[in-house]
Amino acid sequence: MKQRIVQGTKAELNERGIKFTMDDLARRLKMSKRTLYEHFSSKEDLIGSLMAEAVEEMKGKSDEILCDDTLDIKEKFRRMITLRPTLSKEWPENLAIDIKKSMPGEWEKLQISMNEIWEKIEDLLEEGATRGCFRPVFFPAVRVILRGAFNEYGNYKFLMEHKVTLHEMIDSVLDILMYGIVVQPDHETMRRKQG
Repeated sequence: MKQRIVQGTKAELNERGIKFTMDDLARRLKMSKRTLYEHFSSKEDLIGSLMAEAVEEMKGKSDEILCDDTLDIKEKFRRMITLRPTLSKEWPENLAIDIKKSMPGEWEKLQISMNEIWEKIEDLLEEGATRGCFRPVFFPAVRVILRGAFNEYGNYKFLMEHKVTLHEMIDSVLDILMYGIVVQPDHETMRRKQG
């Protein structure tokens, strides 16, 4: 039953974003609201469980990336930074933005859960610096840059104004972070190989 409710919620989020109501969900699933509330205490609880599922998926994917011996350290870093859960590919671009605005408690839980992934990225940067692949940097600054960038362009108006998707913006920030803004002789060649 819980899985059926989760699947219905995914469909509602895809169609209506977070504006769906428990009435909408009950109608979609042809069940009573009481049945919904027997499994989830609120819409926030339901969406929170989906977000927790997404974080667990990302943790699993991050472990796969880190254990993949066929990837060099730069590729591991790129993949870790651009890691997205399967759910995010199904949902509208602005869903994360809406959750952040409308459900700050659930968003905060997500940020806390994501700290484990940030720690893995920090370890990867330190390993890369030790191997001579990355310059030694103050990782908290990298984290602030990435989070700050998301906060700045993490609004739908910005994305629409610049005619880019959230994923394209993340890729752009990653490109700037890894290669800077100063032209390097082989930068374009490296980008084409990775793209």
